[in-house]
Amino acid sequence: MIKYKFTRQNWKSDKVLICTGCLETLFRDDIEHFATCPYCNHKIDFDIDIEDYLLKPVVDRWVAFQHFTSNELSKIM
Repeated sequence: MIKYKFTRQNWKSDKVLICTGCLETLFRDDIEHFATCPYCNHKIDFDIDIEDYLLKPVVDRWVAFQHFTSNELSKIM
């Protein structure tokens, strides 16, 4: 059963979440900062889909840096 609907916006390369209560677009920051939808107060239940969505930028950044050596990383950071 699909509990949440994610979609891509034309102008944004990342996915966004559609609130199941009011069908408003929720961005990653909205979900990280609010336990409910900021528009309709619909409760956002954190399940594996939401966790994957929130962790995606962290995982992508980690994967991107895997091919760098420690010397190269120290210059970047």
